[in-house]
Amino acid sequence: MIRARFARVVIPFAALSLAATAGCGKDPNLHPKKLVDFQSSKPERPVALSAALTAPAWTSGHGLAATDAALFVVDRDNGALVRMERKSLAVKATVAVGERPEQVVVGPDDAAFVTVRADGDVVRVGADFSVERRAHLGTETYGLALSADGRTLYVTLPHDGQLVTLDAATLEELDRMDTLALPRAVAVSPLNYLFVTHETDAGLRVGLDMDGLPNTDDALPIGLRQGNPADFLMGRTATLHQRRALAATIDQATGGVFIAHVQASPGDSNDFIASATGTSVNGVPVDQPTDGGGYGTTAQAGATFDIPTRPVEVSVTSADPTGTVAPAQIQNPVADPLTGEPMTALVDQPSDIASSPTWSLAIVTGYGTDNAIVLNTASQDPMRSPLAIIDAGRAPRAVAFAPDGKMAYILNDQELTVSSVDLTPLFSLPAAEMDDFGTSFATSDAFAEAPSAMPMQMEGDLVEPTRLNAAKTVAFGKDPVPAQIRRGQRVFTYARNERLSHAGEFACATCHFEGTEDKLVWFITDGPRQTPSLAGRLLGTAPFNWNGSKDELKSNMEQTVARMGGAGLSKSELTDLEQFLLYGLQAPKNPNLAADGQLTAEQQLGKTIFESSEAKCTSCHRVEQDFTDGFSHNVGTASAVERTIWELKVAQGQDPGREPGLLNTPTLKGLFYTAPYLHDGSAKTLEEALDRTADTMGKTSHLSKEEKSALIAYLKTL
Repeated sequence: MIRARFARVVIPFAALSLAATAGCGKDPNLHPKKLVDFQSSKPERPVALSAALTAPAWTSGHGLAATDAALFVVDRDNGALVRMERKSLAVKATVAVGERPEQVVVGPDDAAFVTVRADGDVVRVGADFSVERRAHLGTETYGLALSADGRTLYVTLPHDGQLVTLDAATLEELDRMDTLALPRAVAVSPLNYLFVTHETDAGLRVGLDMDGLPNTDDALPIGLRQGNPADFLMGRTATLHQRRALAATIDQATGGVFIAHVQASPGDSNDFIASATGTSVNGVPVDQPTDGGGYGTTAQAGATFDIPTRPVEVSVTSADPTGTVAPAQIQNPVADPLTGEPMTALVDQPSDIASSPTWSLAIVTGYGTDNAIVLNTASQDPMRSPLAIIDAGRAPRAVAFAPDGKMAYILNDQELTVSSVDLTPLFSLPAAEMDDFGTSFATSDAFAEAPSAMPMQMEGDLVEPTRLNAAKTVAFGKDPVPAQIRRGQRVFTYARNERLSHAGEFACATCHFEGTEDKLVWFITDGPRQTPSLAGRLLGTAPFNWNGSKDELKSNMEQTVARMGGAGLSKSELTDLEQFLLYGLQAPKNPNLAADGQLTAEQQLGKTIFESSEAKCTSCHRVEQDFTDGFSHNVGTASAVERTIWELKVAQGQDPGREPGLLNTPTLKGLFYTAPYLHDGSAKTLEEALDRTADTMGKTSHLSKEEKSALIAYLKTL
């Protein structure tokens, strides 16, 4: 599970409980209201848009789509697409599409296209609401979008690392191109560009030719923003990592793109030294954090800022049609009118983003916080201007605007409902009063590294933020998930449970997206530890954690909750969470395995090498024990900072604890998607991991280049 940062960072969390108001399906006891005192700003007034560059709704895919008359809802749990009457939310039709559908778009001819994730398919549902065509594309399909004219369909395949282009009418494959790692969402600009987001830290902008085909010669990565507006005041931008870019929508004003993602501050070796020795390398006491991850005071160039920050926060990157990322703006956070907290701190696990066709509004759903945040896209930086928090149902994972922009619709994943939200109050928000906001000032030296100067806020441009609630919430299907698994999923994903994390900071899913990992290394009291993947890797692999200190999963969960600063899960919560971890999470399908499970000649050679007495892989990674042996070994992978701290403690006569590098044998299941490797994530590839441990982790130094490639090919099938 997620490993929170070490004690000196967790302690300041007591200054704030990230609250949420009681709403549909919420437990008000999990998030008591606590006001926070910090210098705040106000958002800018939204504006009506010109229709000159309006992108049709079908140019980006979501979990639901809205037309004039209907809503099209992806029912993942029942493998169906549901059509609801838009105004009444009455269910009108349901069609089975396959196992675990993910996104939908509805074209100009009213045909709907759905990615069927577990099947690796895309289907076309006709106007009569029957499946007209189906195309099998690969291991797993995820995001999709139509061209502005509705003639060309684009689909992402995350674990194949590809973008596939199809003829929308026939589903004939027209093109297939490799992308960056783990492509997720796709959005198509009316200016002949498309954008692909990735689960890791970059997007991709690709030019389209006259036939709508991607031009690989006109493709470039899009770096995600480095820091939210308040991060420059806190001086923590250098520690931030961008991840989980799962959703995108076209900027209706420019034809550019908005990408929703998270930014994380997992710490660094300096933090580990501070945790182990009681002081950082520059002498700063551990109870005065300087790099985020807590609610503390930070000094920058003689100016003091008392701004709440979190180790994982929602963010939105704005890029123009050429892929140029808009510079971040410096500003204090906007305070939530109900709790007094920074509005952007109220949203965890951003799952979708959609832009209004008529107003400068974008909505980001928070899967882990039962809410959504409304941003003003007319601002130079949308993260400067959150306008409203929308209280939704359980685990909102998708959002869509009505064609006239007056209503929004939110798909609540864990209760199989859709909520309608009246947005018209945002069109006439009251002006902010001058006494109610302020902007922090500091010397110019404080912002020498900042991308832009702090903007001055003008009274007439600013408004009071607000809260919105669902006008109506209606079920679109019957929940087929066993009650215990659903309750366990709730514990896993809901980030406002103070029994799980201190002050409701985060949930397991904050780092473990769908039970996988954030591909980050977190610096905790034990040292640098990469986030391990959980899906399909827990059953039969005890003991647990990198130290192998817990033989039972429940005991390991309790240890993790304590590290996260939670008050402690109840017995029923622990039982439910255990069952979800073991039986509710679905591991990604392996693109390296044939459908019949048969190995290729190269993979078979790798298997022979793996099981050979010379390579000795099975001496620790025992096939009959899910590729682990249940013991700890030192294969020489301890980092320099771990060795330094251990030696320092020995020299000081302290108990140094376990020798650095003595680690629990991890299972090899799912290696194809769990890079980076080793306990500290220092090996980016399996080849690098084998090279570094050629004579300590089994023996592979004698292998030829071809044999090593064969071994790796086999390892990727596990």
